[in-house]
Amino acid sequence: MTEAAEEFHFSPRPNRASEIAWHHWSKEAFDEARSTGRPILLSISAVWCHWCHVMDETTYSHPSVIEIINRDYVPVRVDNDVRPDINQRYNMGGWPTTAFLTASGDILTGATYLPPDQMASALVRVAGYYRGNQAEIASRVLEARKRAASGVARSAGELEPRLVDEILEAVKNAYDPEYGGFGGAPKFPQTDAIVLLLEQSAIRADDDLRRMAVHTLEKMTGGGTYDHVEGGFFRYSTTQDWSVPHFEKMLEDHAGLVHALSLAGMTEELDRTAGYLDKVLRDPRSGLYAGSQDADEHYYSMDAEERSSAAAPYVDRRVYTSWNAALAVAYLDAGQDAEKTLESLFKHAYRKGEGMSHAEGVGGQLADQAWSMLAAVRAHQRGLGAGWLEVARDLAEHLEASYGDPELGGYLDHAGGDELGRLGERIKPLAENSIAAMALIELDVLAGDPESPYRERARRALESVAALPRSYGLMAAVFARALDRLGHAIKVTTKNHELALAARAAHPYAVIDPSGDARAVVCVGTICLAPVSTPGAVKDAIKEVTQARAAGRG
Repeated sequence: MTEAAEEFHFSPRPNRASEIAWHHWSKEAFDEARSTGRPILLSISAVWCHWCHVMDETTYSHPSVIEIINRDYVPVRVDNDVRPDINQRYNMGGWPTTAFLTASGDILTGATYLPPDQMASALVRVAGYYRGNQAEIASRVLEARKRAASGVARSAGELEPRLVDEILEAVKNAYDPEYGGFGGAPKFPQTDAIVLLLEQSAIRADDDLRRMAVHTLEKMTGGGTYDHVEGGFFRYSTTQDWSVPHFEKMLEDHAGLVHALSLAGMTEELDRTAGYLDKVLRDPRSGLYAGSQDADEHYYSMDAEERSSAAAPYVDRRVYTSWNAALAVAYLDAGQDAEKTLESLFKHAYRKGEGMSHAEGVGGQLADQAWSMLAAVRAHQRGLGAGWLEVARDLAEHLEASYGDPELGGYLDHAGGDELGRLGERIKPLAENSIAAMALIELDVLAGDPESPYRERARRALESVAALPRSYGLMAAVFARALDRLGHAIKVTTKNHELALAARAAHPYAVIDPSGDARAVVCVGTICLAPVSTPGAVKDAIKEVTQARAAGRG
Protein backbone atom coordinates (compact mmCIF):
# COMPACT_ATOMS: atom_id res chain seq x y z
CA MET A 1 0.00 0.00 0.00
CA THR A 2 1.36 3.43 -0.92
CA GLU A 3 1.84 6.20 1.64
CA ALA A 4 -1.04 8.14 0.07
CA ALA A 5 -3.33 5.12 0.25
CA GLU A 6 -2.58 4.84 3.96
CA GLU A 7 -3.31 8.53 4.53
CA PHE A 8 -6.44 8.81 2.40
CA HIS A 9 -9.22 6.26 2.04
CA PHE A 10 -9.64 5.34 -1.62
CA SER A 11 -11.94 2.78 -3.23
CA PRO A 12 -11.37 -0.75 -1.93
CA ARG A 13 -11.22 -1.93 -5.55
CA PRO A 14 -8.14 -1.49 -7.80
CA ASN A 15 -7.44 2.15 -8.68
CA ARG A 16 -4.63 4.64 -9.21
CA ALA A 17 -6.08 7.56 -7.25
CA SER A 18 -3.13 7.48 -4.84
CA GLU A 19 -0.84 8.60 -7.70
CA ILE A 20 -2.36 12.06 -7.42
CA ALA A 21 -0.34 14.24 -5.03
CA TRP A 22 -3.20 14.75 -2.60
CA HIS A 23 -2.85 17.24 0.24
CA HIS A 24 -4.80 17.40 3.46
CA TRP A 25 -6.87 20.53 4.08
CA SER A 26 -4.03 22.57 5.52
CA LYS A 27 -2.23 25.90 5.54
CA GLU A 28 0.59 24.24 3.59
CA ALA A 29 -1.78 23.38 0.73
CA PHE A 30 -3.13 26.92 0.55
CA ASP A 31 0.38 28.38 0.74
CA GLU A 32 1.48 26.16 -2.13
CA ALA A 33 -1.49 27.28 -4.23
CA ARG A 34 -0.54 30.92 -3.65
CA SER A 35 3.17 30.46 -4.31
CA THR A 36 2.67 28.44 -7.50
CA GLY A 37 -0.29 30.41 -8.84
CA ARG A 38 -2.31 27.20 -9.22
CA PRO A 39 -5.98 26.69 -8.37
CA ILE A 40 -7.03 24.13 -5.78
CA LEU A 41 -8.91 20.98 -6.75
CA LEU A 42 -11.01 20.01 -3.72
CA SER A 43 -12.38 16.48 -3.66
CA ILE A 44 -14.89 15.79 -0.89
CA SER A 45 -15.32 12.06 -0.54
CA ALA A 46 -16.72 9.62 2.01
CA VAL A 47 -15.71 6.13 3.02
CA TRP A 48 -19.21 4.79 2.37
CA CYS A 49 -19.83 6.61 -0.92
CA HIS A 50 -20.33 4.38 -3.98
CA TRP A 51 -19.77 7.08 -6.60
CA CYS A 52 -16.68 8.29 -4.75
CA HIS A 53 -15.29 4.80 -5.25
CA VAL A 54 -16.29 4.84 -8.90
CA MET A 55 -14.54 8.19 -9.38
CA ASP A 56 -11.38 6.76 -7.78
CA GLU A 57 -11.52 3.74 -10.09
CA THR A 58 -12.22 5.70 -13.28
CA THR A 59 -11.57 9.45 -13.31
CA TYR A 60 -8.80 9.59 -10.73
CA SER A 61 -7.17 6.52 -12.27
CA HIS A 62 -7.03 7.95 -15.80
CA PRO A 63 -3.42 8.77 -16.78
CA SER A 64 -4.28 12.11 -18.40
CA VAL A 65 -6.35 13.25 -15.42
CA ILE A 66 -3.59 12.29 -13.00
CA GLU A 67 -1.03 14.17 -15.11
CA ILE A 68 -3.07 17.36 -15.44
CA ILE A 69 -3.96 17.49 -11.74
CA ASN A 70 -0.39 16.97 -10.60
CA ARG A 71 0.90 19.55 -13.09
CA ASP A 72 -1.70 22.34 -12.87
CA TYR A 73 -3.43 22.02 -9.48
CA VAL A 74 -2.94 21.71 -5.76
CA PRO A 75 -5.21 18.73 -5.08
CA VAL A 76 -6.86 18.56 -1.64
CA ARG A 77 -8.88 15.57 -0.44
CA VAL A 78 -11.34 15.80 2.44
CA ASP A 79 -13.48 13.13 4.07
CA ASN A 80 -17.03 14.38 4.61
CA ASP A 81 -17.46 12.53 7.90
CA VAL A 82 -14.19 13.84 9.33
CA ARG A 83 -14.74 17.47 8.31
CA PRO A 84 -18.46 18.25 8.07
CA ASP A 85 -17.66 21.96 8.39
CA ILE A 86 -15.76 21.89 5.09
CA ASN A 87 -18.53 19.87 3.45
CA GLN A 88 -21.11 22.39 4.72
CA ARG A 89 -19.39 25.18 2.79
CA TYR A 90 -18.15 23.41 -0.33
CA ASN A 91 -20.51 20.56 -1.19
CA MET A 92 -21.69 20.95 -4.78
CA GLY A 93 -24.83 18.84 -4.46
CA GLY A 94 -23.68 15.42 -3.42
CA TRP A 95 -20.75 13.04 -3.06
CA PRO A 96 -18.22 13.00 -4.51
CA THR A 97 -17.94 16.77 -4.67
CA THR A 98 -15.49 18.14 -7.21
CA ALA A 99 -14.83 21.82 -6.45
CA PHE A 100 -12.40 24.15 -8.19
CA LEU A 101 -11.13 26.85 -5.83
CA THR A 102 -8.95 29.92 -5.90
CA ALA A 103 -5.75 29.92 -3.85
CA SER A 104 -7.74 31.73 -1.14
CA GLY A 105 -10.35 28.96 -1.06
CA ASP A 106 -13.18 30.71 -2.89
CA ILE A 107 -15.28 28.64 -5.29
CA LEU A 108 -14.68 29.02 -9.03
CA THR A 109 -17.03 26.24 -10.13
CA GLY A 110 -17.78 22.63 -9.30
CA ALA A 111 -19.78 19.48 -9.83
CA THR A 112 -20.27 16.04 -8.29
CA TYR A 113 -19.11 12.93 -10.17
CA LEU A 114 -17.26 13.69 -13.42
CA PRO A 115 -16.25 10.89 -15.80
CA PRO A 116 -12.67 10.99 -17.14
CA ASP A 117 -13.30 12.87 -20.40
CA GLN A 118 -15.43 15.56 -18.74
CA MET A 119 -12.94 15.88 -15.89
CA ALA A 120 -9.97 16.29 -18.23
CA SER A 121 -11.83 18.97 -20.19
CA ALA A 122 -12.85 20.81 -17.02
CA LEU A 123 -9.33 20.68 -15.60
CA VAL A 124 -7.83 22.26 -18.72
CA ARG A 125 -10.59 24.87 -19.03
CA VAL A 126 -10.56 25.96 -15.38
CA ALA A 127 -6.77 26.13 -15.14
CA GLY A 128 -6.64 28.29 -18.29
CA TYR A 129 -9.36 30.60 -17.03
CA TYR A 130 -7.64 30.91 -13.65
CA ARG A 131 -4.34 31.96 -15.21
CA GLY A 132 -5.85 34.57 -17.51
CA ASN A 133 -8.71 36.18 -15.55
CA GLN A 134 -7.44 37.13 -12.10
CA ALA A 135 -9.11 40.57 -12.07
CA GLU A 136 -12.54 39.14 -12.94
CA ILE A 137 -12.11 36.36 -10.38
CA ALA A 138 -11.21 38.87 -7.66
CA SER A 139 -14.37 40.87 -8.38
CA ARG A 140 -16.59 37.77 -8.24
CA VAL A 141 -14.96 36.64 -5.00
CA LEU A 142 -15.59 40.01 -3.37
CA GLU A 143 -19.29 39.92 -4.24
CA ALA A 144 -19.66 36.36 -2.98
CA ARG A 145 -18.04 37.27 0.34
CA LYS A 146 -20.40 40.22 0.80
CA ARG A 147 -23.40 37.92 0.34
CA ALA A 148 -22.00 35.33 2.74
CA ALA A 149 -21.30 37.93 5.43
CA SER A 150 -25.01 38.64 5.94
CA GLY A 151 -26.06 34.98 6.11
CA VAL A 152 -26.10 34.65 9.91
CA ALA A 153 -28.26 37.75 10.34
CA ARG A 154 -30.73 36.56 7.69
CA SER A 155 -31.27 33.25 9.48
CA ALA A 156 -32.63 34.91 12.65
CA GLY A 157 -36.32 35.50 13.26
CA GLU A 158 -39.20 35.61 15.73
CA LEU A 159 -40.34 32.50 17.59
CA GLU A 160 -43.95 32.23 16.53
CA PRO A 161 -45.92 29.34 18.09
CA ARG A 162 -47.63 28.69 14.76
CA LEU A 163 -44.27 27.63 13.33
CA VAL A 164 -44.82 24.20 14.88
CA ASP A 165 -48.19 23.92 13.12
CA GLU A 166 -46.69 25.10 9.82
CA ILE A 167 -43.85 22.59 9.94
CA LEU A 168 -46.21 19.78 10.94
CA GLU A 169 -48.44 20.76 8.02
CA ALA A 170 -45.44 20.61 5.67
CA VAL A 171 -44.70 17.09 6.91
CA LYS A 172 -48.33 16.03 6.40
CA ASN A 173 -48.44 17.57 2.91
CA ALA A 174 -45.27 15.72 1.87
CA TYR A 175 -46.51 12.40 3.28
CA ASP A 176 -46.93 9.56 0.78
CA PRO A 177 -50.14 7.72 1.81
CA GLU A 178 -49.38 4.75 -0.45
CA TYR A 179 -45.76 3.94 0.31
CA GLY A 180 -45.15 5.96 3.45
CA GLY A 181 -42.35 8.43 3.82
CA PHE A 182 -42.25 11.84 2.25
CA GLY A 183 -42.13 12.93 -1.37
CA GLY A 184 -41.12 10.84 -4.35
CA ALA A 185 -37.79 9.41 -5.45
CA PRO A 186 -35.14 9.40 -4.18
CA LYS A 187 -36.70 8.84 -0.78
CA PHE A 188 -34.79 9.36 2.45
CA PRO A 189 -35.94 8.27 5.94
CA GLN A 190 -36.47 11.85 7.26
CA THR A 191 -36.36 10.52 10.81
CA ASP A 192 -37.04 13.85 12.51
CA ALA A 193 -40.25 14.16 10.51
CA ILE A 194 -41.29 10.67 11.64
CA VAL A 195 -40.46 11.47 15.28
CA LEU A 196 -42.31 14.80 15.04
CA LEU A 197 -45.45 12.93 13.90
CA LEU A 198 -45.15 10.51 16.82
CA GLU A 199 -44.54 13.23 19.41
CA GLN A 200 -47.32 15.46 18.11
CA SER A 201 -49.68 12.48 18.01
CA ALA A 202 -49.17 12.12 21.77
CA ILE A 203 -49.36 15.87 22.47
CA ARG A 204 -52.49 16.43 20.35
CA ALA A 205 -54.13 13.01 20.88
CA ASP A 206 -54.20 12.65 17.08
CA ASP A 207 -54.07 9.02 15.97
CA ASP A 208 -53.80 9.99 12.28
CA LEU A 209 -50.33 11.42 12.89
CA ARG A 210 -49.23 8.21 14.51
CA ARG A 211 -50.62 6.15 11.63
CA MET A 212 -48.51 8.16 9.16
CA ALA A 213 -45.35 7.48 11.14
CA VAL A 214 -46.03 3.80 11.73
CA HIS A 215 -47.04 3.23 8.09
CA THR A 216 -43.76 4.83 6.99
CA LEU A 217 -41.68 2.65 9.31
CA GLU A 218 -43.56 -0.49 8.29
CA LYS A 219 -43.01 0.21 4.59
CA MET A 220 -39.32 0.90 5.21
CA THR A 221 -38.70 -2.20 7.33
CA GLY A 222 -40.78 -4.35 5.00
CA GLY A 223 -39.14 -3.17 1.79
CA GLY A 224 -35.76 -3.16 0.12
CA THR A 225 -34.42 -0.32 2.20
CA TYR A 226 -34.10 -2.73 5.13
CA ASP A 227 -31.54 -5.55 5.22
CA HIS A 228 -33.68 -8.61 5.89
CA VAL A 229 -30.65 -10.86 6.40
CA GLU A 230 -28.40 -8.95 8.80
CA GLY A 231 -30.72 -6.18 9.94
CA GLY A 232 -30.21 -2.45 9.71
CA PHE A 233 -31.33 0.23 7.28
CA PHE A 234 -29.71 1.25 4.04
CA ARG A 235 -29.18 4.96 3.56
CA TYR A 236 -32.06 5.74 1.18
CA SER A 237 -34.22 4.38 -1.61
CA THR A 238 -33.73 5.32 -5.24
CA THR A 239 -37.42 4.54 -5.79
CA GLN A 240 -40.59 5.91 -4.22
CA ASP A 241 -41.70 2.50 -2.92
CA TRP A 242 -38.52 1.79 -0.87
CA SER A 243 -37.67 -1.15 -3.15
CA VAL A 244 -34.24 -0.23 -4.58
CA PRO A 245 -31.84 1.14 -1.98
CA HIS A 246 -28.49 2.83 -1.99
CA PHE A 247 -26.72 0.19 0.02
CA GLU A 248 -24.49 2.05 2.48
CA LYS A 249 -25.44 1.85 6.15
CA MET A 250 -24.84 4.94 8.27
CA LEU A 251 -24.64 5.18 12.04
CA GLU A 252 -25.97 8.74 11.75
CA ASP A 253 -29.23 7.51 10.20
CA HIS A 254 -29.68 4.66 12.66
CA ALA A 255 -29.75 6.93 15.70
CA GLY A 256 -32.93 8.60 14.45
CA LEU A 257 -34.42 5.33 13.23
CA VAL A 258 -33.88 3.61 16.59
CA HIS A 259 -35.65 6.52 18.27
CA ALA A 260 -38.54 6.36 15.81
CA LEU A 261 -38.98 2.58 16.13
CA SER A 262 -38.98 2.92 19.90
CA LEU A 263 -41.63 5.65 19.94
CA ALA A 264 -43.72 3.66 17.48
CA GLY A 265 -43.62 0.60 19.73
CA MET A 266 -42.14 -1.56 16.95
CA THR A 267 -40.11 -3.72 19.32
CA GLU A 268 -39.30 -6.57 16.95
CA GLU A 269 -37.90 -4.23 14.31
CA LEU A 270 -36.09 -2.24 17.01
CA ASP A 271 -34.42 -5.39 18.35
CA ARG A 272 -33.33 -6.50 14.86
CA THR A 273 -31.92 -3.07 14.11
CA ALA A 274 -30.08 -2.86 17.43
CA GLY A 275 -28.83 -6.38 16.74
CA TYR A 276 -27.17 -5.23 13.52
CA LEU A 277 -25.64 -2.17 15.17
CA ASP A 278 -24.29 -4.16 18.10
CA LYS A 279 -22.97 -7.05 16.02
CA VAL A 280 -21.44 -5.18 13.07
CA LEU A 281 -20.72 -1.59 14.06
CA ARG A 282 -20.08 -1.88 17.81
CA ASP A 283 -16.60 -2.50 19.17
CA PRO A 284 -17.21 -5.02 21.99
CA ARG A 285 -14.20 -3.79 23.98
CA SER A 286 -15.04 -0.08 24.01
CA GLY A 287 -18.77 -0.19 23.37
CA LEU A 288 -18.31 2.50 20.71
CA TYR A 289 -19.83 2.35 17.24
CA ALA A 290 -18.18 2.61 13.83
CA GLY A 291 -19.30 5.35 11.49
CA SER A 292 -20.56 3.39 8.49
CA GLN A 293 -20.53 0.25 6.37
CA ASP A 294 -19.84 0.44 2.64
CA ALA A 295 -22.38 -0.03 -0.11
CA ASP A 296 -21.99 -3.37 -1.92
CA GLU A 297 -24.90 -4.25 -4.18
CA HIS A 298 -23.56 -7.76 -4.92
CA TYR A 299 -23.09 -8.67 -1.26
CA TYR A 300 -26.51 -7.45 -0.22
CA SER A 301 -28.18 -9.46 -3.00
CA MET A 302 -26.95 -12.68 -1.31
CA ASP A 303 -28.97 -14.78 1.07
CA ALA A 304 -27.74 -15.63 4.57
CA GLU A 305 -25.87 -18.78 3.50
CA GLU A 306 -24.06 -17.00 0.67
CA ARG A 307 -23.09 -14.10 2.89
CA SER A 308 -21.63 -16.43 5.51
CA SER A 309 -18.75 -17.29 3.15
CA ALA A 310 -18.37 -13.86 1.51
CA ALA A 311 -16.31 -10.90 2.64
CA ALA A 312 -18.58 -8.33 4.27
CA PRO A 313 -18.47 -4.73 3.02
CA TYR A 314 -15.82 -2.50 4.60
CA VAL A 315 -16.67 -0.90 7.94
CA ASP A 316 -15.23 2.53 8.74
CA ARG A 317 -14.08 1.94 12.31
CA ARG A 318 -13.51 5.60 13.08
CA VAL A 319 -15.61 6.77 16.02
CA TYR A 320 -17.51 10.01 15.47
CA THR A 321 -18.61 11.67 18.69
CA SER A 322 -21.89 13.23 17.52
CA TRP A 323 -23.19 10.00 15.98
CA ASN A 324 -22.29 7.89 19.02
CA ALA A 325 -23.87 10.43 21.35
CA ALA A 326 -27.03 10.54 19.20
CA LEU A 327 -27.29 6.74 19.25
CA ALA A 328 -26.78 6.75 23.03
CA VAL A 329 -29.68 9.20 23.37
CA ALA A 330 -31.86 6.93 21.20
CA TYR A 331 -30.88 3.84 23.20
CA LEU A 332 -31.56 5.59 26.51
CA ASP A 333 -34.98 6.69 25.27
CA ALA A 334 -35.68 3.14 24.09
CA GLY A 335 -34.74 1.67 27.46
CA GLN A 336 -31.62 -0.01 26.02
CA ASP A 337 -28.25 -0.12 27.72
CA ALA A 338 -25.99 2.74 26.68
CA GLU A 339 -23.88 3.18 29.82
CA LYS A 340 -20.70 1.57 28.49
CA THR A 341 -20.94 3.53 25.24
CA LEU A 342 -21.32 6.82 27.09
CA GLU A 343 -18.56 6.11 29.59
CA SER A 344 -16.15 5.12 26.83
CA LEU A 345 -17.12 8.02 24.57
CA PHE A 346 -16.62 10.64 27.24
CA LYS A 347 -13.39 9.03 28.44
CA HIS A 348 -11.88 9.39 24.97
CA ALA A 349 -13.52 12.56 23.63
CA TYR A 350 -14.31 14.81 26.61
CA ARG A 351 -12.02 17.24 28.40
CA LYS A 352 -13.51 19.40 31.14
CA GLY A 353 -13.67 23.01 30.00
CA GLU A 354 -12.65 22.02 26.45
CA GLY A 355 -15.71 20.12 25.26
CA MET A 356 -15.80 17.11 22.97
CA SER A 357 -13.50 16.19 20.10
CA HIS A 358 -15.09 15.07 16.82
CA ALA A 359 -12.96 11.99 16.18
CA GLU A 360 -9.48 10.84 17.10
CA GLY A 361 -7.12 13.70 16.28
CA VAL A 362 -9.94 15.94 15.00
CA GLY A 363 -11.23 18.94 16.94
CA GLY A 364 -14.85 19.12 18.00
CA GLN A 365 -17.69 20.75 16.13
CA LEU A 366 -21.10 22.03 17.18
CA ALA A 367 -22.87 18.71 16.59
CA ASP A 368 -20.43 16.95 18.92
CA GLN A 369 -21.09 19.41 21.74
CA ALA A 370 -24.87 19.55 21.26
CA TRP A 371 -25.50 15.81 21.02
CA SER A 372 -23.07 15.05 23.86
CA MET A 373 -24.77 17.63 26.08
CA LEU A 374 -28.15 16.04 25.36
CA ALA A 375 -26.71 12.57 26.01
CA ALA A 376 -25.29 13.68 29.36
CA VAL A 377 -28.61 15.26 30.39
CA ARG A 378 -30.49 12.08 29.45
CA ALA A 379 -27.94 9.87 31.23
CA HIS A 380 -28.61 11.85 34.42
CA GLN A 381 -32.36 11.48 33.95
CA ARG A 382 -32.02 7.72 33.44
CA GLY A 383 -30.28 7.40 36.80
CA LEU A 384 -26.75 6.72 35.56
CA GLY A 385 -25.26 9.08 38.13
CA ALA A 386 -25.30 12.71 39.24
CA GLY A 387 -21.92 13.27 37.61
CA TRP A 388 -23.60 13.36 34.21
CA LEU A 389 -25.48 16.53 35.16
CA GLU A 390 -22.19 18.26 35.95
CA VAL A 391 -20.80 17.16 32.60
CA ALA A 392 -23.87 18.54 30.82
CA ARG A 393 -23.49 21.88 32.61
CA ASP A 394 -19.80 22.03 31.71
CA LEU A 395 -20.62 21.37 28.06
CA ALA A 396 -23.26 24.09 28.16
CA GLU A 397 -20.64 26.60 29.33
CA HIS A 398 -18.14 25.44 26.71
CA LEU A 399 -20.81 25.72 24.06
CA GLU A 400 -21.59 29.29 25.07
CA ALA A 401 -17.95 30.36 25.34
CA SER A 402 -16.57 28.71 22.19
CA TYR A 403 -19.50 28.50 19.76
CA GLY A 404 -21.92 31.16 20.96
CA ASP A 405 -22.76 34.35 19.10
CA PRO A 406 -22.88 37.05 21.81
CA GLU A 407 -24.70 39.50 19.53
CA LEU A 408 -27.41 37.43 17.85
CA GLY A 409 -27.50 34.35 20.07
CA GLY A 410 -27.33 30.78 18.90
CA TYR A 411 -24.32 28.70 18.02
CA LEU A 412 -21.87 28.61 15.11
CA ASP A 413 -21.05 25.29 13.50
CA HIS A 414 -17.40 25.29 14.57
CA ALA A 415 -15.38 27.00 17.23
CA GLY A 416 -12.91 28.74 14.94
CA GLY A 417 -9.18 28.20 14.78
CA ASP A 418 -9.17 26.82 11.23
CA GLU A 419 -10.24 29.80 9.13
CA LEU A 420 -8.80 28.60 5.82
CA GLY A 421 -10.90 29.34 2.77
CA ARG A 422 -14.61 29.62 3.46
CA LEU A 423 -14.23 28.32 7.01
CA GLY A 424 -14.13 31.96 8.03
CA GLU A 425 -17.82 32.21 7.06
CA ARG A 426 -20.19 32.16 10.02
CA ILE A 427 -22.86 29.46 9.74
CA LYS A 428 -25.56 28.56 12.27
CA PRO A 429 -27.00 25.17 11.31
CA LEU A 430 -30.66 24.70 12.09
CA ALA A 431 -30.43 21.06 13.24
CA GLU A 432 -27.54 21.49 15.67
CA ASN A 433 -29.01 24.66 17.20
CA SER A 434 -32.28 22.77 17.67
CA ILE A 435 -30.55 19.86 19.44
CA ALA A 436 -28.61 22.29 21.63
CA ALA A 437 -31.90 24.01 22.51
CA MET A 438 -33.49 20.69 23.52
CA ALA A 439 -30.62 19.95 25.88
CA LEU A 440 -30.68 23.47 27.34
CA ILE A 441 -34.46 23.29 27.88
CA GLU A 442 -34.04 20.04 29.83
CA LEU A 443 -31.18 21.55 31.85
CA ASP A 444 -33.44 24.49 32.68
CA VAL A 445 -36.29 22.22 33.78
CA LEU A 446 -33.92 20.23 35.99
CA ALA A 447 -32.47 23.42 37.48
CA GLY A 448 -35.93 24.63 38.54
CA ASP A 449 -34.45 28.09 39.04
CA PRO A 450 -35.90 31.27 37.49
CA GLU A 451 -32.34 32.67 37.42
CA SER A 452 -31.03 29.73 35.37
CA PRO A 453 -29.44 30.93 32.09
CA TYR A 454 -30.39 27.82 30.13
CA ARG A 455 -33.91 28.69 29.02
CA GLU A 456 -32.84 32.05 27.61
CA ARG A 457 -29.94 30.40 25.78
CA ALA A 458 -32.32 27.85 24.29
CA ARG A 459 -34.69 30.59 23.19
CA ARG A 460 -31.87 32.58 21.58
CA ALA A 461 -30.57 29.45 19.81
CA LEU A 462 -33.98 28.90 18.24
CA GLU A 463 -34.44 32.59 17.43
CA SER A 464 -31.07 32.59 15.67
CA VAL A 465 -32.37 30.16 13.04
CA ALA A 466 -36.10 30.96 13.15
CA ALA A 467 -36.15 32.46 9.64
CA LEU A 468 -35.08 29.14 8.11
CA PRO A 469 -38.00 26.73 8.77
CA ARG A 470 -40.40 28.25 6.24
CA SER A 471 -37.94 27.57 3.44
CA TYR A 472 -36.85 24.21 4.86
CA GLY A 473 -40.34 22.66 4.97
CA LEU A 474 -40.35 19.19 6.50
CA MET A 475 -36.56 19.42 6.85
CA ALA A 476 -37.25 21.78 9.77
CA ALA A 477 -38.96 19.02 11.80
CA VAL A 478 -36.16 19.00 14.36
CA PHE A 479 -36.69 22.74 14.92
CA ALA A 480 -40.41 22.15 15.54
CA ARG A 481 -39.55 19.44 18.06
CA ALA A 482 -37.29 21.85 19.97
CA LEU A 483 -39.64 24.83 19.78
CA ASP A 484 -42.58 22.81 21.08
CA ARG A 485 -40.51 21.67 24.06
CA LEU A 486 -39.83 25.30 24.93
CA GLY A 487 -43.51 25.74 25.73
CA HIS A 488 -44.58 22.26 26.82
CA ALA A 489 -41.79 20.54 28.78
CA ILE A 490 -42.83 19.17 32.19
CA LYS A 491 -40.85 17.94 35.18
CA VAL A 492 -41.38 14.64 36.98
CA THR A 493 -39.32 14.09 40.12
CA THR A 494 -38.90 10.43 41.01
CA LYS A 495 -36.22 7.80 41.47
CA ASN A 496 -38.76 5.06 40.74
CA HIS A 497 -37.90 3.57 37.34
CA GLU A 498 -41.43 2.29 36.70
CA LEU A 499 -42.96 5.71 37.39
CA ALA A 500 -40.33 7.41 35.21
CA LEU A 501 -41.22 5.07 32.33
CA ALA A 502 -44.90 5.87 32.80
CA ALA A 503 -44.15 9.60 32.70
CA ARG A 504 -42.17 9.35 29.47
CA ALA A 505 -44.88 7.19 27.91
CA ALA A 506 -47.56 9.73 28.89
CA HIS A 507 -45.72 12.84 27.69
CA PRO A 508 -42.89 13.01 25.11
CA TYR A 509 -41.39 16.11 26.77
CA ALA A 510 -41.28 14.74 30.32
CA VAL A 511 -37.97 15.61 32.01
CA ILE A 512 -37.12 13.20 34.81
CA ASP A 513 -35.41 14.48 37.96
CA PRO A 514 -34.09 11.32 39.66
CA SER A 515 -33.42 13.08 42.96
CA GLY A 516 -36.84 12.29 44.42
CA ASP A 517 -38.12 9.34 46.38
CA ALA A 518 -40.11 6.28 45.31
CA ARG A 519 -43.14 8.46 44.55
CA ALA A 520 -43.48 10.93 41.66
CA VAL A 521 -44.13 14.66 41.78
CA VAL A 522 -45.35 16.20 38.52
CA CYS A 523 -44.71 19.91 37.92
CA VAL A 524 -45.24 22.35 35.08
CA GLY A 525 -44.12 25.92 35.53
CA THR A 526 -45.19 26.98 39.01
CA ILE A 527 -47.75 24.17 39.41
CA CYS A 528 -46.76 21.01 41.31
CA LEU A 529 -49.23 18.32 42.26
CA ALA A 530 -49.22 16.06 45.29
CA PRO A 531 -46.95 12.99 45.11
CA VAL A 532 -48.38 9.89 43.42
CA SER A 533 -47.33 6.26 43.63
CA THR A 534 -48.67 4.37 40.61
CA PRO A 535 -48.11 4.59 36.83
CA GLY A 536 -51.78 5.36 36.29
CA ALA A 537 -51.68 8.18 38.81
CA VAL A 538 -48.59 9.63 37.07
CA LYS A 539 -50.44 9.71 33.78
CA ASP A 540 -53.46 11.35 35.42
CA ALA A 541 -51.24 13.97 37.07
CA ILE A 542 -49.53 14.78 33.79
CA LYS A 543 -52.91 15.18 32.12
CA GLU A 544 -54.04 17.52 34.90
CA VAL A 545 -51.00 19.82 34.77
CA THR A 546 -50.98 20.02 30.99
CA GLN A 547 -54.65 20.96 31.00
CA ALA A 548 -53.92 23.58 33.64
CA ARG A 549 -51.14 25.02 31.49
CA ALA A 550 -53.45 25.11 28.47
CA ALA A 551 -55.98 27.02 30.59
CA GLY A 552 -53.29 29.58 31.39
CA ARG A 553 -52.81 28.75 35.06
CA GLY A 554 -49.09 27.73 34.75
